[in-house]
Amino acid sequence: MNICSSKALLSLLIPTIALTHAAAQSFSKNADTFFSKTLAPVSVYAVKGKTPQKTYQLKSADWVQHDASQVLLQIAGFNAIRKSGNFGFDPVFRGFKWEQINLITDGAMGAHQACPNRMDPPSSQIMINQIKEIELYKGPHNFRYGPSTGAIINFKMSDPVFSEKPIWNGRVGGGYETNGSIRRTEAYFNRSSKRWQTALAFSYSAGDDYKDGKDSIMPAVFNRTAINFTTAYLVKPGAVASINITRNFTRNTSFPTLMMDLLSDDTWMIQAKFQVAAKNKWYSQWNTQVYTSLVDHQMGNGLRPSSATMLSHVFANTETTGGRTELVFRKTNTVLYVGADLKYEYANGTRSRKMMTGMMAGKVFYDTLWQQGSILRTSAFAHLEKKLGQFQLTTSGRVDLVHSKPNQPAAKTIANNVLLAANDFNTSFSAGISRNFGKHFQLAFWLGHGVRSASITEKFINYLPVGLDAYEVVGNAQLKPEANTQFDLLLRYQTVKSLFQVNFYSARISQFITTVVDPNLKPVIATAPGVRKYINVADAAMLGFELNYAQQIGAFLNQEMSFAYVHGQNKELHEPLPEINPFELKYKLAARLMNSKLQPYMNLRYSFAQNRISTSFNEKATGDFTVIDLGLKVMTTKNLQLTAAVNNLFNISYREHLSRFITPILPLNATGRNWVLMISYQF
Repeated sequence: MNICSSKALLSLLIPTIALTHAAAQSFSKNADTFFSKTLAPVSVYAVKGKTPQKTYQLKSADWVQHDASQVLLQIAGFNAIRKSGNFGFDPVFRGFKWEQINLITDGAMGAHQACPNRMDPPSSQIMINQIKEIELYKGPHNFRYGPSTGAIINFKMSDPVFSEKPIWNGRVGGGYETNGSIRRTEAYFNRSSKRWQTALAFSYSAGDDYKDGKDSIMPAVFNRTAINFTTAYLVKPGAVASINITRNFTRNTSFPTLMMDLLSDDTWMIQAKFQVAAKNKWYSQWNTQVYTSLVDHQMGNGLRPSSATMLSHVFANTETTGGRTELVFRKTNTVLYVGADLKYEYANGTRSRKMMTGMMAGKVFYDTLWQQGSILRTSAFAHLEKKLGQFQLTTSGRVDLVHSKPNQPAAKTIANNVLLAANDFNTSFSAGISRNFGKHFQLAFWLGHGVRSASITEKFINYLPVGLDAYEVVGNAQLKPEANTQFDLLLRYQTVKSLFQVNFYSARISQFITTVVDPNLKPVIATAPGVRKYINVADAAMLGFELNYAQQIGAFLNQEMSFAYVHGQNKELHEPLPEINPFELKYKLAARLMNSKLQPYMNLRYSFAQNRISTSFNEKATGDFTVIDLGLKVMTTKNLQLTAAVNNLFNISYREHLSRFITPILPLNATGRNWVLMISYQF
């Protein structure tokens, strides 16, 4: 951990104020917000008139998951890059990925992956059983929570709740999957009193190799433990101080598509907040929070055949430290958010290579991973929502001053770059307007321009194969900021028993950050086919849509359907962008019988073939497939729920398009038929 950076942060950000549970309820009632339910009990979709936003409320089956991406995959437009059978799924939304997606907890806290190959993406550090709901802000249209080019995903925890008398409540749950022998457990315990609220959460998941639809064994061993402690203190009516601590442990996890397996990944995530809801003051609310996350990561190839010639091992660690303060001003038909935030990221790591054969047997070489790269971002933002008759106007903007540098540059970096440090001044802005036409129809438009600076990996990665193919990749300290200018159109029609919503979008990305093969650079490992270097591409484009339909059929049945399509194009190289989600259809039919005590359901997912592939990245096409799941939820008592399901009912053998290959001809196929049993008890 960089101690100086943490002390500087704490001196700059003095805890002030946010929002209590009661104030949050009051504010949501007063805000100009348009809500509707999908009529299924598992999710709430919200179009708040301010940004193309969806709110997904978690259910018991989500809390037992060990990876937040498993929950995100239920939302139209999401897919995931899979390098392991059961762990570390890296979310992709509308073709945007990695740092194009801003993934945070409670509006601020996040973790930087300590693996250059993203074995531990930020989504893997989210402890899902402490999350109440997920906010998805699509596109570059809301800048309260940081730079946004592709999307902001905000995992929201519950607000503190206090009671006159001490109250205990909680939840325990577990699950088992036959294909891969996956065991899951989770527990949540909470105590509320007049002044204190304290909660403890725990989860443990482990699994073995699974079989695909053709009975081929896919390496998928994983072992994950997470613990969370949260406490809140009511300083005075309307003012709350709280601290949230999460500890994650991952051990001995298979990543068959990479050159190494994960040996250990240990994470601390700590966040402190001071919250208030003001009355009769010049402001309505004041939010401030500070946070830090530390990730220690080890991986190696000791169990691979390649270790017979070269034994490789990586030690890496990252730090993310930051804070955020925000004032809220609310008047009749107007809400204004003004604030500032600070974020410091640091990444360090070393790869050792011990030669096992030949004349160099016994010699050990050491390679720096990120050259001890660091990025400091200082920002200010404003966000306005105003109701004008039948219209609601929203504007959002932020400015970012970003300083980056390698604190221990490699010799090749010094030789090839005149300037190693960089300073970016980024401005982002968005405007949107929505209108209701009667009681049933809503129309909305947004135009946004979001800018992000290059990440530590994009600037400072040092000859490591971190991309889609086997080429080593080298960073570029002088990358220009990437900017997405995007238009969104939202149409929505709702009646008492049905909902239809479609979101069209068109994005033009200037200074798009990607890699190209540089024939002038030689790889560190002789077996690598060459070296890719990060560059800016002048023009790239994404366009597509998401369509959602929900309907209640009679007294007991309801159905949901969604379509998601994205088309990505590199305008400069005249070829498709790599790793673009295929066109996808999802359908769910569910029933609520015996006063909702029995809830059978059927899920169908059809993924169209993806033939628009990037030849320069050696991407492979993917065929279409259909997967059907059947399940039954049983509410045996008011507080006890059992779920039995069979996933991939017809034992289809298929590969997700964004799944990597174990060898050039051996894909990492998805799980075959899988029997699932889950139990959840709330008290």
